[in-house]
Amino acid sequence: MPRALRDVGAALTCLQLLLLLAGVELRPHAWDEDRLQLEAIKKGILERLRMPAPPVIRHRLDQESIRRAQRLYQQKVAELTGNRSREEEGAVPGTGRLHRLTPTLLRWPDIPRGQQDPRGQQDPQGDQDLQGDQDPCGPYRYHLLLSRTEAFHRQLRVMQAELKLFKQSLASPGMSPLDASVPPRVSIYMLGGAHGTPQLLRSQELDRDALSLDLTAAIQPWAAGPEDTLRLELAFTADVSALLATSGGETLVLEVETHETTGRRARRARGLEEECGKSDGKCCLKSLKVSFQDIGWSDWVIAPNSYYMRFCEGSCPHNYKPASMHAQIKARMHSLSKATPPPCCVPAGYDPMVLMHYDGEGRLVSSLFEDMLVTKCHCA
Repeated sequence: MPRALRDVGAALTCLQLLLLLAGVELRPHAWDEDRLQLEAIKKGILERLRMPAPPVIRHRLDQESIRRAQRLYQQKVAELTGNRSREEEGAVPGTGRLHRLTPTLLRWPDIPRGQQDPRGQQDPQGDQDLQGDQDPCGPYRYHLLLSRTEAFHRQLRVMQAELKLFKQSLASPGMSPLDASVPPRVSIYMLGGAHGTPQLLRSQELDRDALSLDLTAAIQPWAAGPEDTLRLELAFTADVSALLATSGGETLVLEVETHETTGRRARRARGLEEECGKSDGKCCLKSLKVSFQDIGWSDWVIAPNSYYMRFCEGSCPHNYKPASMHAQIKARMHSLSKATPPPCCVPAGYDPMVLMHYDGEGRLVSSLFEDMLVTKCHCA
């Protein structure tokens, strides 16, 4: 082979190696870190459940059974939240308040094009209208969107939430097909994002004399959770469009009664707002969203669709979030001599978490993790 060709070949080989090395360097470090953390979370959950591997599902439940399981999950979560609130209320004073929030109600198919939601509809984030017609036989579907406000923060505990949905009662004369013998019903679903399965919160007959819809079961977990926007689907068995409070261009109102604590519980809630980006590298609470769809577990984990894995990270300088006098002395000794290790940033409190899932024998069960969700960090 001529020397010139060999030189060209060698140059091309070097160029390929440089490109490969550049590709490795360009891979985001955060991506690798998140992947490793997710693998650790998966192994930890399986070990806690005493399962060597995710179960193989041979006989799936029908949709109605899954909905019953999801309702049971919501009941368990509400029971846990209520029990913890009652435990803390005895020693913690608080005040009540009525919030008048303004949600957005959009009827299918008037939801602008954007991110797909779990039913193949469009999430109201884009700017183009969908094409298609509402099924004349029902269900008549609406998306309800609610965003947090400065006054409606996570230190509040929701007591009651009423959506002022109708401007006149369903019993108003001439409101066919509501005059039918079968009472109209509404099903309320929680929409969990692009890949999550809609969770049926409740299905009920509409009170023909009531102008409001009770959304307490939906607002309570969202108000205490990390999501900024609540997304619900309201599916009616009858066309109620002419009765809606928004039919005349009026603003929809959601009235939420809350209880705001002023002591220990409020400090604990503020801890959940903490972000490591504001702590200058010091001990803080960090969050990583775990989607059971994204990690390939949606076939055996029924609820929740996702959760936020919180963990403690950062340095522990002297007198910063000391867990004890021992931690303070340890930090002082470390500042004098590196032979003494510094205090470590570790969890100082937890919230429980319920997991509705199939077990190794294919049965649908619920598992309670008492110490799953970190609520605050300190140096120990």
